[in-house]
Amino acid sequence: MPRITRGESVGGIYHVINRGNMRMQVFDDAEDYAYFLKLLQDGLKREAVELHAYCLMPNHFHLLLVPLVEGSLSRLMQWVMTSHVRYYHRKNKTSGHIWQGRYKSFIVQKDSYYLSLLRYIEANALRANLVNEAEAWVYGSLWERMSQERQLLDESLIALPKDWALHVNTPLHEKELTIVRNSVNRQSPLGELEWMEKTAEIFGLASTLNSRGRPKRKEV
Repeated sequence: MPRITRGESVGGIYHVINRGNMRMQVFDDAEDYAYFLKLLQDGLKREAVELHAYCLMPNHFHLLLVPLVEGSLSRLMQWVMTSHVRYYHRKNKTSGHIWQGRYKSFIVQKDSYYLSLLRYIEANALRANLVNEAEAWVYGSLWERMSQERQLLDESLIALPKDWALHVNTPLHEKELTIVRNSVNRQSPLGELEWMEKTAEIFGLASTLNSRGRPKRKEV
């Protein structure tokens, strides 16, 4: 698949993901998860970027980021990914590609899909049957919200319901899941149709809104 042109808008909301090369497992133990979270924490201190949700999975991760300065998201991710690859090779005495190329990022409309994407990201481990309750996954932001034992998150752009954990543990409607997965598969903006079309035009992403012939496998 050709690389999609990536625009970065100050104040934009971005769903950022990356997967292990050939879907290999990247996080093998608690040390690996902890190291990546520490890199993320240090990177957020280096760059003016807000973190609104995250979930580290055995072979991939999801982040919801808001860059506050031009180029800050790109610099953050480049530093985190480069630093992690060095750590991985040093620990495992390996070489070569760890991640599936560059990270991917998808701009999100605040008013329509911000909360849906929060739920999507924070329920990732639950959908993958790694835990029975989403807040039990200690490498995700719902665990942080509930335990308050980690301080990576910035204040939510939209007030969360008091029973937020219940919302996250309630499965998204299939239509909502499909819309989010289409954004990931097509590398397209996520929001209402008119907003997506306008945003795609601004950032040169019109091709990502075109339907494709062969359906992609479901992602978590």
